[in-house]
Amino acid sequence: MQVTADCIDQTYAYPVIDAETDETVPVPHHRVSGHFEGTNIQFTIYLHADADKAQWDGRFFQYTYPTTFAADQSTARASDRAIGFALASGGYAVQAGNGSVSLGYRHAAAAAKFAETVAAAYYGSDREIFGYLYGPSGGSFQTVGAAENTDGVWQGFVPMVQAVPTPTSYNFNGRSAAELILGDKAAAIRDALLPGGSGNPYATLDAAESAMLTELHKLGIPWKAWENPDYLLGRDPQYYGAGLASDSPLAYDPTYVDDFWNLSGYLGAENSPFGERVRAELAEMGDTVGHRWNIAKRFAYRYQLPAANTGWIALDQFRKPDGTPLYPQRAVGEPGFSGAVSGNAAFDGTINGKVIVVSNLYDSDALPLHTDWYRKRVEAALGSAASGNYRVYFTDHADHQDAAPTGTRAATLVDWYGEVEQALRDVARWAEDGVPAPASTRYSIKDSQIEVSPLAVVRGGIQPTVDFVSLGDGIIKAKVGKPVSLVAAARAPLGGGKIVAADWDFEGDGTYVPGIVRTPRQIVALATTHTFTQPGTYFVSVRVTAERDGNVGAKYALLQNIDRVRVLVTQ
Repeated sequence: MQVTADCIDQTYAYPVIDAETDETVPVPHHRVSGHFEGTNIQFTIYLHADADKAQWDGRFFQYTYPTTFAADQSTARASDRAIGFALASGGYAVQAGNGSVSLGYRHAAAAAKFAETVAAAYYGSDREIFGYLYGPSGGSFQTVGAAENTDGVWQGFVPMVQAVPTPTSYNFNGRSAAELILGDKAAAIRDALLPGGSGNPYATLDAAESAMLTELHKLGIPWKAWENPDYLLGRDPQYYGAGLASDSPLAYDPTYVDDFWNLSGYLGAENSPFGERVRAELAEMGDTVGHRWNIAKRFAYRYQLPAANTGWIALDQFRKPDGTPLYPQRAVGEPGFSGAVSGNAAFDGTINGKVIVVSNLYDSDALPLHTDWYRKRVEAALGSAASGNYRVYFTDHADHQDAAPTGTRAATLVDWYGEVEQALRDVARWAEDGVPAPASTRYSIKDSQIEVSPLAVVRGGIQPTVDFVSLGDGIIKAKVGKPVSLVAAARAPLGGGKIVAADWDFEGDGTYVPGIVRTPRQIVALATTHTFTQPGTYFVSVRVTAERDGNVGAKYALLQNIDRVRVLVTQ
């Protein structure tokens, strides 16, 4: 359904204000909460405190997500960070949802339009109001749905860790297949890929395992995700509970399991090291109907290829040179989750307004490759106008999760919401003042992998880069009780601001101590010393932070990156 700035959506035609309060947390603000009569949709509007009304610059920022938050069980309440960012960025914040699942973009559009009338009265202004919608993962479905199917409600959009309507769940099934075949080799693969590692993740693998590893990454699963193998393989209970696989049958294809294990062309019956390994795994698990389904479903993506030349290059590995499938094919009947969440958007690239996508290079849930799939659709739809309306920023050392990383995850991952906040400010300046956002991250694609340059000046985008200086291929050697020098160089790309902070994690456990950046600059040399008290192998991290204006006291739009080095400490 197309929604315009002045249309009336009859489903959400009757907004009701339930309460207005003055709040002090997270910052002083005036809160307006309400609902749409006849629906379960609630909305909340966060305006500047009365004393701060002059800080409003005629805009608003609106976060969207389809399901509830664990903290308050409501998608109608903005996080403290979203509130603080919006108010600090000359805007008010809007959020709409309910206590369960809020699908599509229509409820968000209705809340945005009603909030404009509330804001105009509250601020005593008849100025034009500009709006910006953003959301991660499922929220990116809603954001793209709004970008393609609304006009004038919002002027800019920031889809985050962009999800797209894949033909099957091949990215998740491929990871569960890898968990089955490569689970025991995860530590060795990870070590080979870490700084100072051998660089050969295949070194300890047999023929079946090597085939699985190649297949996994040709699906577009990032090699970088091996930094956190439990997450990659769906073994981290904090995020995946019982894992990515299950024993339940495929209701839409009940005969698949028997064909997988018995018919020529299917892996379960294949006369190869890979086929033998799959059968051995079934014997190890116990040959039951449930376990047969468990394994067969992991490899279903081989037998559900979309039409050729539709852009799904990760699945081309299962085609012959003439484009025909290598294996028997079955009908695809997975539920259309993306359709419901996005409001049945076409995902054809016909965006209305400025769009900046922020996606992450460690993301094994919403694949970096899928961001490129949608970029190509935008360029096909808009032609030469795409460069004037669309950007892609890839964030290194960031995965799918939106909370600031804690514990050992902080040793390898950054808080990437600063990049989102900068993208929102850039898209606002682009829409309101005609100042183009910094150029997209430059990247290439090889074997379904998004590859970026290690050099900030080449990579572009807005994220800084940082690199350790070592004399031995990512390895520094040290002695117990002797200070070891650690040296790194950081650089912000053009338009990325200045390096304002550096922090060091000497033990590799995610605990950082502040370093020294004497003067914010685009290029900064970093140096420190550390004394290790015990022999062993340590992965030392340096984390740098850039800010657009070089403001060392800034709270929002902080751009981070990490580099790591292997330190071998002996007696």
